[in-house]
Amino acid sequence: MTAVGAQKEITLHARPLTPEAFAPYGRVVQDDRQPLQMQDGQFTARLMTVKRAPQTIDRINRHMDHSQMFVPLNGDPTVIVVAPPAVPMQGFDATQIAAFTTDGKTTVIFHPGTWHIEPRALGKDDCQVVNVQTDIFRDHTELISLAEQGFTVRLQLD
Repeated sequence: MTAVGAQKEITLHARPLTPEAFAPYGRVVQDDRQPLQMQDGQFTARLMTVKRAPQTIDRINRHMDHSQMFVPLNGDPTVIVVAPPAVPMQGFDATQIAAFTTDGKTTVIFHPGTWHIEPRALGKDDCQVVNVQTDIFRDHTELISLAEQGFTVRLQLD
């Protein structure tokens, strides 16, 4: 962990989401059926109103036991912030975080263990998405405070 006052600043430059660029973190749902994975519980769907993309990413989390799907509604573009599942919690490397912008029509599935924040609205104060994940996700969630790990992570929307 970095000493207090010696924060390492990282700037994420959001890039357009493509299936190829997103592959280390999950899948883009296209015409073929996509499986969802879980170890326990059952999948549930929840309508979420997500806020505008923040300038600074404070926390990031992951769910080790299941994949998670986000379905955008109303054609509203979003920002997706992720890091690969292979990045360990202990000594978390925030330089591995990536950001993507969506067209508001793209559904994504995170691999189990993919670090992420919930999608955030792009260009407006909020938007709605459907979140599909297990009903016991809290039992299998790891959460990191980036500041406590010595990082200030800024989101640049070019």
